[in-house]
Amino acid sequence: MTMSDVARRAGVSAAAVSYALSGAPGVSDESRQRILAVAEEMGFRPSRIARELRSGTTKAIGLLLADIANPFYTEVAGGVVAAAAEEGYEVFVSHVGVDGSRQSDVAFAQVDRNCSGLIFTSLVAADKPLLDKLRHEKIPVVQLYRQIEDEPSDWVGIDDYSASFEMASHVVATGRRKVAILGGPDTSSVSVNRMNGYRDALAKAGLHAVNEPDVWGELTRAAGALRARALFAEHPEIDAIVCGNDMIALGVLDVSREIGKRVPEDLALTGFDDMSFSSAGPLQLSTVTVPRDLMGQRAARMLLQRLAGDKGPARKELLPYGIQVRDTTARRV
Repeated sequence: MTMSDVARRAGVSAAAVSYALSGAPGVSDESRQRILAVAEEMGFRPSRIARELRSGTTKAIGLLLADIANPFYTEVAGGVVAAAAEEGYEVFVSHVGVDGSRQSDVAFAQVDRNCSGLIFTSLVAADKPLLDKLRHEKIPVVQLYRQIEDEPSDWVGIDDYSASFEMASHVVATGRRKVAILGGPDTSSVSVNRMNGYRDALAKAGLHAVNEPDVWGELTRAAGALRARALFAEHPEIDAIVCGNDMIALGVLDVSREIGKRVPEDLALTGFDDMSFSSAGPLQLSTVTVPRDLMGQRAARMLLQRLAGDKGPARKELLPYGIQVRDTTARRV
């Protein structure tokens, strides 16, 4: 159903229907009321997209997620959607894959769908040309969590280095000395910062990761399990594993149970992100709390401020994190 259908039923021009529905001058009050009554009777709903295209503005932004199956990203998305909705914006969510190979294609597909700005969650240094192109096309961008060094666009995240340094220091304080690190991909700024924090905390205690330099990998439960099997086979003396996220830690826990290695008696284990399952039932994983919902909200508000005309310098916003010490790092008796 179109405005032309309403116009024919009401016996007026399509322009008169447009004026009446938008509240613009151009029709009498009597005609406006009659047109509105006919539109309601016909169940006509104006197309918001068409209206925005006619006015030259759209109220939609794009959110590019690395792994939509990872609860971390779904909680971030919830924050973005909630903050955008407060300003009447819709959010188009896309999955780019953990390797980011679809990043550019997805970004420009979002732009082609009239998204006014984009929020990225999985940028790597190789994406710098993509951001340069978006900047040339005057598409504002916010980097959420991961960031590209010297990239002049807004960023929001936490101090991953300090958080991981504190967590590894805690593990060392429980008396563990044979510590392994299972990190994320070395292309991720977040993973690099976490690994540097873990390494420096161990170095301060006169230690180093037993599996150096093989500390990089995927941020999945399956990858955690695969790497844990190899790790236990090569380094049976390990008494602690610090992980790049909670999903990796779950995989380590799966294998530990399979081979009879007790947590925390035989092995201290930590994650990162503090997903909802980390404190569920008997798991009680020691981890770092990341304010995912708040991070999503702040990213959305940063982007909306740019869309509202803010031309100030790029902003870097650090959010608070928390160290959660739970059962998986209980001190040895």
